[in-house]
Amino acid sequence: MMYAVYFEPEEWVSFREARRFGAGDVARTTLPTALPFYGAVRTALMAKKGVHLDYHKQPSLSEDLKELLGDENHPGKIKLYGPFVFTQCNGVKKHFFPAPKNVYLKEGTYKLMPCSSFKTKVGDFELDLAWIPDVKNVDEAEEQYIELDELKKLKRGESFKLENPSNFEVESRTGIALEKASKRGQEGMLYSVSVYRFKNGGFFMLTDSEDTVNEISKLDGVFLGSKQRWARVWVEKFSFDFFEDVSSENVALLLLTPAIYSGGFVPRTGRFGSVEIRAVVGARKMVVSGWDIANGHPKTMYHAVSPGAVYYLRGKLKDPKEVMSESFLNQFGFGLFTYIPYENF
Repeated sequence: MMYAVYFEPEEWVSFREARRFGAGDVARTTLPTALPFYGAVRTALMAKKGVHLDYHKQPSLSEDLKELLGDENHPGKIKLYGPFVFTQCNGVKKHFFPAPKNVYLKEGTYKLMPCSSFKTKVGDFELDLAWIPDVKNVDEAEEQYIELDELKKLKRGESFKLENPSNFEVESRTGIALEKASKRGQEGMLYSVSVYRFKNGGFFMLTDSEDTVNEISKLDGVFLGSKQRWARVWVEKFSFDFFEDVSSENVALLLLTPAIYSGGFVPRTGRFGSVEIRAVVGARKMVVSGWDIANGHPKTMYHAVSPGAVYYLRGKLKDPKEVMSESFLNQFGFGLFTYIPYENF
């Protein structure tokens, strides 16, 4: 059974890069990884259970709580995938996932790039080339998301469309860093932060862990983001199987959360388990890090593949774990994917 854990911010929320501000530095806000949500849930559960929390100090946890809540390197029994975006209007929810980067528009119809036998270099690998075979009346898909019902259509090989959620706005704010010994502003230390303000919705995470559902159901909300903004939290059943196979003989993987592979854009072996990677589309680099509140310093920085990347395979996988296990931080939901079909050119 899959469940959705909803996070509805009551005000703006931001997620910036974990780095020190210098003259001319910009704090870029992006849609977050799972790490801030794990931290927010873990902190809220510790507070709920009476654990005393101090900045830059490790909390004192019993062995049972350590097993349940884990630490900065392991999630314990808490298991979350995401985050993704949802909207809610008149009681009706819509769930949005990263759109596959191999989608293009042909005369207003959304299509998937077929795979050819032409070769191209991806990092250290020579792979087949997935490309747009048409040259007339072709446009790039501008939307960055696909709604759940449309994703189901895509997986079934039916006509589909992309759609951006309309329930959040991006605002730009300016701040100034203060000197350590006073409240005076430091010369030349202006910075900007982009802020997401949601209307009728927010983020959601997914879980198939009953322990996670039982614990999060005890919470009213969490403090989320770089400025610790309050977000209401609740759990509902979610009817979608990410790992359901597709009927097509040709199978690709759509990356739904960031993945950190040993070979950069792909695993060092060029395979997921025993299945060879044939082609890759939309593998773009993103930085994954965070702030370690307990120890007062940035977490380890990784270069990850951003969600929406598509991996064309030469065969079908026997077990989804063959993919998930290839990504670092998979215990925190990195490397989540779903199967989609593709055609040959």
